[in-house]
Amino acid sequence: MYQSMRAAEDQLKRPRPRRSPGDLVALIGMPNAGKTSVFNALTHSNYQTVNYPGSTVDYSVGSMTLGERKLRVMDVPGITSLTPQSQDENVAIQALFGESPHGLPALYICVADATQLDRHLYLARRLIDSGFNVAIVVTMGDILRHRKGMVFDHGKLGDEIGCPVIPMDGRTGEGSDALKEAIGAVIDKGHSGSAEVPSRPSPDEISAQYVRLRELTSRAIGPLPGAKAPKDGLALSGIDGLTAALDRWFLHPVLGLVLFMLIMAALFTSIFWLAQPVMDMVDRLFSAASTGLIEAFPGNWVVRLLADGVILGTGAVAVFLPQIIILFMILGFLEDSGYLARGAMIVDRSMRSVGLSGRSFVPILSGFACAIPAMMASRAIPSRRERLMTILILPLMLCSARLPVYGLLVAFLTPPGKPWVGGLTLTALYVFSATTGLVGGSIVGGLMGLKQRRATLLLELPALRRPKMKVVLITTMHRTKAYIQKAGTAILVIAVVLWALTNLPVSDGAAAERITNSYAAKLGQWMEPVMEPIGLDWRVGVALICAFAAREVFVSALALMLMVSSGDTLREPLLLAMREATRADGTKLFTVATCAGIIIYFVFALQCMATLAVCRKETGSWRIPVFQLVVYNLLGYGLAVVTVHGLRFLGVA
Repeated sequence: MYQSMRAAEDQLKRPRPRRSPGDLVALIGMPNAGKTSVFNALTHSNYQTVNYPGSTVDYSVGSMTLGERKLRVMDVPGITSLTPQSQDENVAIQALFGESPHGLPALYICVADATQLDRHLYLARRLIDSGFNVAIVVTMGDILRHRKGMVFDHGKLGDEIGCPVIPMDGRTGEGSDALKEAIGAVIDKGHSGSAEVPSRPSPDEISAQYVRLRELTSRAIGPLPGAKAPKDGLALSGIDGLTAALDRWFLHPVLGLVLFMLIMAALFTSIFWLAQPVMDMVDRLFSAASTGLIEAFPGNWVVRLLADGVILGTGAVAVFLPQIIILFMILGFLEDSGYLARGAMIVDRSMRSVGLSGRSFVPILSGFACAIPAMMASRAIPSRRERLMTILILPLMLCSARLPVYGLLVAFLTPPGKPWVGGLTLTALYVFSATTGLVGGSIVGGLMGLKQRRATLLLELPALRRPKMKVVLITTMHRTKAYIQKAGTAILVIAVVLWALTNLPVSDGAAAERITNSYAAKLGQWMEPVMEPIGLDWRVGVALICAFAAREVFVSALALMLMVSSGDTLREPLLLAMREATRADGTKLFTVATCAGIIIYFVFALQCMATLAVCRKETGSWRIPVFQLVVYNLLGYGLAVVTVHGLRFLGVA
């Protein structure tokens, strides 16, 4: 349960822990001020940086070198005041006052947006009044200068507020040397005062403080030489001319929704057809490696294990990695441009109809990459009920682990020479998973006692800007690396184990006879009655069991169960094997109806054990994860049966 503001304030009045040795620097600021970019510039880290509020849900610690001294740098979630409003703000407040294992920071670097200085300096002012060592880093100076024709005098601003002020571009690192000099100068002074937290100000005191800060910033900000001074208030607002003009389109109640749907459709369609050339190259590479190994060492069972088990097994999934990378890259462009926050505003009205708000949009969209970081991102949602509802529906989003499965099945269903059909089908699957997730989650949430309430959204919109390719590539690399680390081990282990199960006990018979008498066949026999209602046999059942280790394994498991051998490519032989596969009664194993049934099962089924573990950690009990495991899998199976028989009833085989 989240703490109330008063309870949080009482917690902060407890005796402070002992100070750190003086080597800890904390980066703090309001959401979307650019803290993580500054953190990366100081520590040369490759942490993900995104352009929407709530992207940092836990603090990160890196290191930087300052002469002969090594300092620790801590990036904490964005906060708007010294009393937490959500779980991620509570993490920041605890770290801010030394309640983390790293102790009390010796210096607080307050990161502020140059286009919104009067609001962002409020937090710095409160920290200075609390007796902390503070330095201010001002970001977004390029937007203030190029779009508003304004410039700020950091020397005058520092004299006015009483601490060092350093202009910096976190995305390029410009200004980082000046910041390091300021850090060294301030830390050399040692800790200041007792750093006691002042009592919570009254609303009148807060208003008066903002008035003073507005007067202060108006004296430090002025027009560029030769530029016409803007109307009063425009320079200090967060709205620049270009952003305001574009937002008339992006945030329009009708046109904005149309543009949002077109952008999302282009995103998911491009995943299918843009990746095809790279997928073919990866396909040929793995196939050549498997074929070459077998030709070099024929008749060796260890070589067969490496070629058919490891290389073909992992290659069957790796061929879809380009699609996943393109998904991550396009999401990176949308994040760094500032459009994702607009997307949250656009879908807010629709999400309120199911008891959520646009604030849940960011975790839900993250769920299209992976449900695990998406559940962690839900910590930025202040409402506990809305946060639990978001966590409840996240496993229903079309995550990157499902993409290889859908890529294979959609390719099977796509007519030759018409890749756009596959792209539209994949887009429809994304829309379908999001819609069913929201509607189904609302129903399930009601059954679990999470009563719907009218949710509201208060969200700071960042300035729209051109994405930096370096930032997008770093974000893509970070996500791809995390995906490979998460899925790679499971894919490799399952591929080896399944190869052994399909080739043991050792037999001199033909390949079909060997697999029929294998341990894998015995394992799948008990599943035959379960697979019969959806028109499938034990081979697909074994692949579905393997998918509980990692959904992607379904593809490589199916390749092994269908005895796909390497040729010029891996993907085409697998698709050919699927078209030729028959059941015991001679009927086709894979048809439009049965493939649709498998797709529907994967839409709803929860097969990721890591997701269950993170859900248990985020919710504090096993109630929701067990509910998800049982209900979502039964729902997926039941709807798969209905889909197969419904299509057959309509004459679709």
